[in-house]
Amino acid sequence: MPRPTAPPPLRDVQRSRVYAAEDAWGLRLDAARRGAVQASIAGSSVVLPAELQFGTLEAADDYCRRALEPWAVPAVALRERRGHGRAHWEAPGTIALPVPAHGTPWALREAVLLHELGHHLAFHLDGSALHGSAFTGRMLELVEAQLGAEAALALRVEYGEHRCV
Repeated sequence: MPRPTAPPPLRDVQRSRVYAAEDAWGLRLDAARRGAVQASIAGSSVVLPAELQFGTLEAADDYCRRALEPWAVPAVALRERRGHGRAHWEAPGTIALPVPAHGTPWALREAVLLHELGHHLAFHLDGSALHGSAFTGRMLELVEAQLGAEAALALRVEYGEHRCV
């Protein structure tokens, strides 16, 4: 009798589309931080907020704690990650961020933290940490709560243009 095998791991089918949408959205937030007064989103002129940047892991940790207050989920822990290329969320609740000794800590910014917190919420509230509809929905909730309706609209439009569900 053949031995039972574990099911194949789930594919994160829209991961690259989510990253592309959030990269485009991040460019709009960067423009706002540099002083762009208005942005054109889906034919509407809106004012986007300047995204926060954090100088330390401790400041980013405080932001995450406050951002999660409305939801009944476990706290998230932040830690430094080796290398400079990626940030990531680890189950059940750790965000690993690259914090270079020199240069700009690109990962200590609001959009990156919200992305990782989106994984945290989707995992604890919806049972999935993939970049699917649970994640994009939670990400939009976080963005609206932290950055406002205009920033959420801009992200929703980018998700739509990149065919994220």
